[in-house]
Parts: sequence; C-alpha cells; structure tokens
Amino acid sequence: MGNGFFFYNVERQVHMFDMSNNNIHNKKSNLERHFRTTHSKFDIDFPPKTEVRKKQLEKLKLEIDKQQLIFTKPVLKSKAATIASFRISHVLAKNKKSFQTGEIVKQAFLEGADALFENFKNKSEILSAINDLQLSRKTVTRRVESIGQNLVEILKQDIKECVYFSLQFDESTDITDAAQLCIFIRLVFFKF
Repeated sequence: MGNGFFFYNVERQVHMFDMSNNNIHNKKSNLERHFRTTHSKFDIDFPPKTEVRKKQLEKLKLEIDKQQLIFTKPVLKSKAATIASFRISHVLAKNKKSFQTGEIVKQAFLEGADALFENFKNKSEILSAINDLQLSRKTVTRRVESIGQNLVEILKQDIKECVYFSLQFDESTDITDAAQLCIFIRLVFFKF
C-alpha cells in the first residue's frame, strides 16, 4: 500500500487492485489516473490511515487471493496425483509386480477408501483424488522408465564426483538359461 492506493506484488510486478475485480499493472501515473477517476469515492468511503480503510484493503486482498486459488488448487491437486503415481509405480517395480497391477491398486484404493472414509466430510474429495491417479499400464511403464533414467543420471554424477570407486561383476543364469549380469559399484567421496 502506498500513496493511498492498494498495491500488491505478483512475481515482482506491482499491481493495483481494481474495485471491479480487474487487475491493472501499468505506470504509476496511469494507476493514479485510474484510481482518481474510477474510484473517486474510495477516499471518502474509506479515509486514508483509518481502521476502516485497513479492513477494506485486507478484505480486497483476501478476495484476490481466493481468485488466484481457483487457478492454483487444480495444479497442486494434479501435482499430488503425479507424485502418488510415481511412488506407487516405484513400489510395483521394487516388488517386481506387473505394471498392469497399477489399475488393480487404483480399484483397491477406491474400494477401501469408500469404506474407510464413510463418515468423513471430505469423502468425495478423497475419492476424486484417488480417481485422478494415473496408474494405467503405459503410465506405470513410463514412470518406472523415468525413475530408472533419473537413477542413471544420479549414478553418473556420483561417479564424476567420487575420489575412488570399485566395480564387482556377477553373472548368473536363470531357469531358461538367460544370462543376467549384476554390476556392483562402491564409491568413495571426500565427504564421508
């Protein structure tokens, strides 16, 4: 707030709150002209440096925050569903389960949640979040590949930063005589 105007910052840009719920970001002179012509009664209804004005400005700020939440809430919900999908995919891969199991996990989640959250006020929100999980066979495959690529990048970076390393190789065959090579690497860093 400065010079009797209601300003707020969004990503390092100064904005003025418009009483008709529009946001204007412009030069100071344009903001002053807009405020004086469009909102000439604001100074009369809410005199500067009074508690009434302070409360009104807080109310307007809460309104703009609510409006912005409409856009950020779905993004946060989608991000949470993606993170959960990655975690479930990791558990499936770690336990050597079929990637189609992701769809079964989702069904089990829905059935269990329906009973677990029976008396909860936000049951529909919980079920909606579970429905948003992406656990199809192709999605789980992509998630596991992405996790694998990330681990390879981390390992490459660790090898570059280590002082010493040792390698150990072990080859074995399974029941179908398919050879499997296991590589162990031990790294030594300056910081223990």
